[in-house]
Amino acid sequence: MDVGLFIRYGKLVPGREAQAIELFEETKKYFEDKVQQKAITYFEPFFLRTSDLEEETGFFILKGPAPEIFKIMEEEKYLWLMSKGAVLVEHLRADLLTVGEGIYTQLDRAGKVRVELGF
Repeated sequence: MDVGLFIRYGKLVPGREAQAIELFEETKKYFEDKVQQKAITYFEPFFLRTSDLEEETGFFILKGPAPEIFKIMEEEKYLWLMSKGAVLVEHLRADLLTVGEGIYTQLDRAGKVRVELGF
């Protein structure tokens, strides 16, 4: 089963903008390499045009087999990039996403729970 990883961040920390931009490029290359290695099936960076740009400036979405995503999340390089991000950008978050067939599984489970609970 595939899962997604949604990594979002806010404004760059003042005085650390150049390092944050370098980190963006380093992170982008890291995930692009994971696509080339076929560890993940999808990766794309995004910048927001509308939002509270202090809290939400941009995000990365990646998708792949759950075991590979979990493996990446434990790799030293990923942990290092996230640690650098925590110092260089505001509001750094990483969330797992339900994607693909998992959406139908989750919907089916929710329907069964509603029946069991009499709703």
